[in-house]
Amino acid sequence: MDARAQHPALDPAIAWPTLGMWVRWDREHLDLVSLAPARGAKADQVLLPCSPELLVQLGKISLGGSRAGLYAVRLTEDGADHRLVLCQRGSEGSVRISGAMSSIAEPLYGKTRAAMLAAGREKRAAGNQDEAAQWSTMARQLLMAKRASRRGRSVRTVSGGLPTLGNRG
Repeated sequence: MDARAQHPALDPAIAWPTLGMWVRWDREHLDLVSLAPARGAKADQVLLPCSPELLVQLGKISLGGSRAGLYAVRLTEDGADHRLVLCQRGSEGSVRISGAMSSIAEPLYGKTRAAMLAAGREKRAAGNQDEAAQWSTMARQLLMAKRASRRGRSVRTVSGGLPTLGNRG
């Protein structure tokens, strides 16, 4: 499924989660998307996708459960709209996002969960209670995965490898 298909951001009344990134254009073509400042790039906001599969994948990336790369593509195909949306590898016109994913892991987790909850609210408002429940379940599963990923950490891991005096962080 294309990341652009029926994206809520196309409706100006819906606020959709975004991530701050650095973007460089070569005329009308996307040249670079980076997590850190880059020569000739300007700060911009990149929308999260609205696809359940892509949001689950982003959740795995944010929790360190996947080493998949992040990609971005134009939200619409017309030349006037320069908004970007995260997408999966292989999407037509996509550009790989450069930079260390660890630098945005926490914001990516939060924004991914927020997108899941926003999709649930949108479906509930449209009267689709079953779809809304599915989105809420996905958001709850992501929360539980985050909690599970934090369990089992040793005191040395929590303290950055330094011994502590019985502090369990």
